[in-house]
Amino acid sequence: MMDKLYLIARIADTRVALRSRAIHSVVAVGTPVEVPAAPPHVAGLFALRSRVFTLIDPHVVIGLPPVPVASGQRVIVVDVADHGYALLADEVEDVCFIDEPETRVAGKLTEGWARVADAVIEHQGASLLVVDPSHFISLPTARAA
Repeated sequence: MMDKLYLIARIADTRVALRSRAIHSVVAVGTPVEVPAAPPHVAGLFALRSRVFTLIDPHVVIGLPPVPVASGQRVIVVDVADHGYALLADEVEDVCFIDEPETRVAGKLTEGWARVADAVIEHQGASLLVVDPSHFISLPTARAA
């Protein structure tokens, strides 16, 4: 039953579904500390309950400009390879069970969304991209010319 539980959020004006097994929590972030020479998708670091998390800006990962981080903004906390990360979200909408099956992405997505989307799922008459938080953690490396 837990494999049908999803967190619904809005990232870059796109409604997405994240499988609940990938989510640790949703919290409000304080002001993050900048990380010198960090990759462009790293928006900073912040502490929560004696643990440090790397704040990731999914907008940059999918090829959009970075968004400012507002103190108190809700973020989606995930663990990837035993490290704590938090994804900036425009909005966290709901946690709900979705009985529909995940299906292959049939439409054309931008390169950034294609890299992070695993599937599509129907929910309340709308199609949601099912995204894997681990795909937001590292940017692809540029190829030499």
